[in-house]
Amino acid sequence: MNKKIITIMLCILFIYTVSSAYAKTNNCNLKQDDFNLLNNPIIKNGNLESIEVIDQQQTTDCGYGCPFFSNLWLAQGFIPTLGTITKVELKLFKVGTISSDVILSIRSTLTESDLTSITIDGSLIHEYSNWIEFDITDIAVEIGEMYYIVCRTTGGSMINYYCCLFQTNNPYSGGEVWGSLNSGSSWEIIEYPGYPDPDGCFKSYGLDEIPNIPNVNGPNKGTPGIEYTYKVLSIDPENHQVFFFVEWGDGTNSGWLGPYDSGEEVSIKHSWTNQGSYTIKVKAKDSYGATSEWGIFTVVMPKNKSNNLQLFNLLENHLYLFQTIGLLLQKICLGS
Repeated sequence: MNKKIITIMLCILFIYTVSSAYAKTNNCNLKQDDFNLLNNPIIKNGNLESIEVIDQQQTTDCGYGCPFFSNLWLAQGFIPTLGTITKVELKLFKVGTISSDVILSIRSTLTESDLTSITIDGSLIHEYSNWIEFDITDIAVEIGEMYYIVCRTTGGSMINYYCCLFQTNNPYSGGEVWGSLNSGSSWEIIEYPGYPDPDGCFKSYGLDEIPNIPNVNGPNKGTPGIEYTYKVLSIDPENHQVFFFVEWGDGTNSGWLGPYDSGEEVSIKHSWTNQGSYTIKVKAKDSYGATSEWGIFTVVMPKNKSNNLQLFNLLENHLYLFQTIGLLLQKICLGS
């Protein structure tokens, strides 16, 4: 019964919201964002051990919004792949004159208490859609378990409310949109006839530990023109796959190689054209873009010793002749 009531009520609001949403968002066209984790932006580097990155996200929208106000709460399920959640962003706009504060919280179960929450001023949300940041207190979570972003406010009405933009046809497979008509006491999955399987526009951020400095092993001396094999290895603290970037010290590099499993020893070949000393530099990057410091290894391509070797062979092979010449010169000097 609750599910039917939620569907009917939200459909009424949805019809009212459609014209407002289309007028107030710049994202009416359906777009497919690049969800490649390697392209996730690095937001900050608080220390040398971890960085803040986007963990989960659903950023496309159809121009429509899921409303929330007063006793009508909204939630989006998601599954983190990082052990710490640091902040959340939602794409929000408002309809009417609502100005009450917005509360966002993280829950492990919809009907249980908040794991963390933050309140923002309603004046930050406008009649046009915008990404709104909720910088929550960092919390530790279980990787691979379901969590919920819960959105609510104390004010509003059927004609004055906030909306979170959404996309249809299940663009985010890690969770669903939920609604509650009784301030979170019970919840049902939201359904819009004609707009199946909606997911809200959200980004969740987490802390990603950087890979260890790569180990580099191989010959430290060699001959120009001969190809040598070097083995590199890096361990990621969270067991993420890693990529390697090698600078060979001669103006060339390998580009990003991989991905490889954490702790896997990788063989890479290279040859140098000229004599000299070369510094091999290797860094590792995990699948979230967290990059290690450089691993260093020095290789020497010594000068060509062939001329010196020929002279040595000449002296060795004709040692008796040179000894005889030396004695003759000595006698000549004494005789004179």
